[in-house]
Formats: sequence, structure tokens, C-alpha cells
Amino acid sequence: MSGRGRKAVLPPPDFQATERIAADGLQVTVLNKEGFERVFDFAAIGVPQPMRCSLARAFAEQSMGWNSHASGESYWRSIEVFARFLKDQGQPAEDLGDLTSATLRLWRNNHKDTPGGRESLAKMRTLLKREPRLAQGLAAEELARPVPKKGKPSMQSYRPSERDQVLLVAERQFRTALLRIRENTTLLARYWAGALDPASRDWRIGAALEHIAATGELPGYPDKDGKVYTRAERLLHGKKRGKTTGRLFLSRAELTALAVMMTDRYGWNLSVYDRLHVPVITPSAGETATVTYEVLVEKRRSGEGRWFDTENYTDSGADSPGRLITQALEATQHGRALAASLSPGHDLLMVARNRRRTDVDSNLDRPRNVGALCFGVSKADARVWARTHEIGSPFQRARRTTVTTTGKPLQHKRGTHESVYVLPDENV
Repeated sequence: MSGRGRKAVLPPPDFQATERIAADGLQVTVLNKEGFERVFDFAAIGVPQPMRCSLARAFAEQSMGWNSHASGESYWRSIEVFARFLKDQGQPAEDLGDLTSATLRLWRNNHKDTPGGRESLAKMRTLLKREPRLAQGLAAEELARPVPKKGKPSMQSYRPSERDQVLLVAERQFRTALLRIRENTTLLARYWAGALDPASRDWRIGAALEHIAATGELPGYPDKDGKVYTRAERLLHGKKRGKTTGRLFLSRAELTALAVMMTDRYGWNLSVYDRLHVPVITPSAGETATVTYEVLVEKRRSGEGRWFDTENYTDSGADSPGRLITQALEATQHGRALAASLSPGHDLLMVARNRRRTDVDSNLDRPRNVGALCFGVSKADARVWARTHEIGSPFQRARRTTVTTTGKPLQHKRGTHESVYVLPDENV
């Protein structure tokens, strides 16, 4: 029964829950919120067989509270670090119950001084405390010791000159894309309205744009081997080697630039863009020249009831908070329309066109492609964008800058705001 007294919906009669751990006791299946499975094989862990089985059981128990494969990956990396540590000791314990307080103390001392080490300490502490044989004695006392607090963060907010440089790069790239899509949308509208001379180059471009808008692909014809050739590529490229399908769709790099601007404006995490739905337009009281957007921000934490926040932004002019959302809606209009036609009900805001249909993200926590379209911004996209523009880590630093400048929590708790963002930051 729910917290409000409503009965839970029963599963269908043929429902069978996914087995978390295989019969051999070594393969653990993690199910993410989207229903995709990922198997973690403990046979690959370099410790004695009894300890592999014990670690697999603890891992499976802990996985009951996860909603993503990323959680499993982070624990898996910590287990690998722990296994390497035990192997380096020469004669590792046979099972978890054989771990001594001296071994656990050495493990702690070897890993407490680095961020990655502290993460491994914390995750292994969580897993090892699930082992009944370590529930008492000196080893239990060692596990009871809290992980040392984080030191000074390596990531600081931007200084004003640094922020201006990052925003300049992002704004140039996104504005170029927005103007390109706006120009071609106008041309396509004129083609649909019959305002173009059928003998003109613009008419032929309009016909190609109509096909691109409907399919996401260039118009073409197959040869006898099935390979598709297009007559429109040279037409769309023109003398300046311009865009082809990009005349109506953002590229992944351009979508990343938009996300950088949004993080600077709204303080959203990178993960938010993968699940950012099209904002709802709400009435602006007493206003006719403005529009207010209601944005549902999803940040997945432990406890599903705290995943969503609603934020309102009004577009009342060039520098108003909602103007960037208006521009994002305009730049993604063709991508969103195509996604909805190919997959009815699809309403994610952040959409781009892949260079190749075969570009599929292996991360099953992220949205699946629809045809040639991809959604959200991956960590790889962020890294490529930062490396291309020699900028560093734009999302983490931009979010930190926005949080510290705003002076209030943004999708996090007050304690986190003070201890993680404000107090350690040199620029506050």
C-alpha cells in the first residue's frame, strides 16, 4: 500500500522477477529503471572462489536499491580495487570472514588520501558490513570507522573571465546552429506554401528539406548492391560546403553547447539533459507578450519520491531566464517532430542527429536512439566538446559557478550546498 493509502497495482499473472544472482553464485544481474539488464561476472575477480561468492551475494543484496547500471559500475570498480589490494598482500584471505582488522586497517590507510580511494573505501565498507561474519570483533570495529571526509575539491567555480570564455564559445556554436535551422525552416515553409519557383535552386533545396524533415535522411536511391546514393548532397553543400541534414537538426556538439549554456543559466546537472522533457507553457498573469515555461527537472537519487523538481522560467526579453528555452525549442523543433512521428509519445527536449545511424550509446541508462536521432548529452559528448575547445570540464565547473553565484541549493540539500559547493570554493 502506498503512503497515501492506495493499494499497489498487482503485476500481471505471468510476471516473474529477474533473478539477481545466478545458480553458480557468481553472476549478478542488475536491472535499471528502464528495464534493461546488465550482468556482472564475479568469476573475473582475482580473489579465492569463496570470497568471490561472498562478494557476489553482498553486491546482489546492495543492488536491490539501485535504479541504474551506473551504480553497479561504481561498486564494481571498487571491488576490483579491493581485489587488487588483497592480491598485493601475497596471501589473501580465503573468504570475507577471514579478513583481519590489520588487513582492513592497511586497506583504509592505503586509500584514504585520494578521492578515488575514499570512494572505494566507502563502497567496500557498505558491502563488507553486509557480511554476517564481520558483524563483530576487531574487524567490525575497523569497519565501523567512518570514511575520512573529502579534502579540498579539485574542481573550483569559474572566475568571471573564465566563465565568459566558456560562454562565448558555447554561444557562438549554438547561435550559428540556431540561425542555420531558422533560415532553412523559413525556406521549408515557403516551399510548403508554394512560394518558390519550381525551376529555382531554392525549390530543389526545399524539396530535399521536406524529405529530411520527414525521415532524417537525405533523399536518394539504392544501387543494385543496396547502397544509397543521393543527388541532394552536392545541392545542399553548395559552394561553401555547408550542412546537409544539419540544415534542420542540431549536431551532438551543438546540442552540447546548448547544454553548457543551460547549465550556466539554470545550474542543471549533466544527467538532467538525458531526461529533460519538453517544457509546459503556462499562462503569464496579466501578460500577453511573455511566455512562462514549467520545466520538470528529474535528478535520480535514492528514494524515488524525491526525483522531481518543477522550475518556472519566463521569456520576457533577450536577457530573461526563459529566452534560452524558447531558443532550444526552436532549434530542436524538427528533431522533436521527427522523433514523435517515429516513436509516438516521445517528447524529450534535447535531441540531435547522429552523424551515422550506427552511432549507438552502449550505456543502457541513457535514452535509446530513435532512427538517426539521439537524446541528451553523454559524458563522452562533454569530454569531446571540452577537448575540442580546450576548456576543461565545463559542466561541473559551470554548475558550481551557478550554484555559488545564486547562493541557494539547486537540486541538492542545504547541507550539501554549504559543505560541498560554498565553503570549499576559493572564488566564493
